[in-house]
Amino acid sequence: MKEINFSNKDRMNKYPVLKKNGANALGGESTPFVWRGKLMLLENFWEGFGGVPGPCAVVLDYFTREARTPFGGDGARFYSVYCENDRVYAFGTQDHIIYRYVSDDLDHWTREEVLRLPEMFELFNTSVCKGENEYMMAMECAWKDHSRGEGTNKVDNPYIGVPFTEFFARSADLTHWEALPFEQSYTTERYCACPALRYCEGYYYMICLEELPCLRYAPYMYRTKDFNTWEIGLYNPILVPSEEDRRIKEGMHFPPETEALNATCVNINNSDVDLCEFEGKTYIVYLTGNQGITGRFNGMGCEAIYDGPLNDYLKANFE
Repeated sequence: MKEINFSNKDRMNKYPVLKKNGANALGGESTPFVWRGKLMLLENFWEGFGGVPGPCAVVLDYFTREARTPFGGDGARFYSVYCENDRVYAFGTQDHIIYRYVSDDLDHWTREEVLRLPEMFELFNTSVCKGENEYMMAMECAWKDHSRGEGTNKVDNPYIGVPFTEFFARSADLTHWEALPFEQSYTTERYCACPALRYCEGYYYMICLEELPCLRYAPYMYRTKDFNTWEIGLYNPILVPSEEDRRIKEGMHFPPETEALNATCVNINNSDVDLCEFEGKTYIVYLTGNQGITGRFNGMGCEAIYDGPLNDYLKANFE
């Protein structure tokens, strides 16, 4: 793995401007997408939703929060979504296995296993996009039972240095997936978590969470043509924790106790970025809070907007 970090640039344009609009979700990982001309949001609910035990997922209207029938509750977690021709493909992970859920109406879902990694991997977040000739998936991984420290349950993984590490898979049809060689990862050298993968004009763009000094977490953008050489964006980090994260988005309402916690919680984190284009603007969702380090409350889901198309935003981070 090779990184290009400014060595091919001697000029920078203006920083791409993101406008933070405040909290608009309760705080599960989420993916915005367009379905039948509407902006929708797939949101993870860790403690269940609508009678389905957690972890599970539900698709909501992005603006009205009207919820469709929840799905999951079958052991998978960290659901993400990809939509094509108004068919919705959700992907959830369980241990070293990836499951695919498919729906045409957002209420009825079919489930099947689509990829199984060696047992030394533990899978977390995924992200799927369509490239020029194939689909690609980024997979956030740690070694098995990494969270249990150096105890007897720890399974060593020679392909992971600092959890987390992103691995990749390809597919011609969104059903049959093949993992790239595990050496084609990003990156074993530092914490690199919760990917969002997109494609634009020959490049795969990826946003991941980086761990900064003194317990701070912020998203960085990178791009690659071949999953071997990665160019680091010029304007990283693309978001940083700020007072704007504590606001409630105009028109949104949450339980008073939740809003009170959000106003005073330890906010060291802008994580789990995902994004899509809708009506000429780029909608970005992300999580705030404390990464579970300083207490139970772990922040909320927030919105940021780039006033332009998604491809323009991606390219602007390298110009």
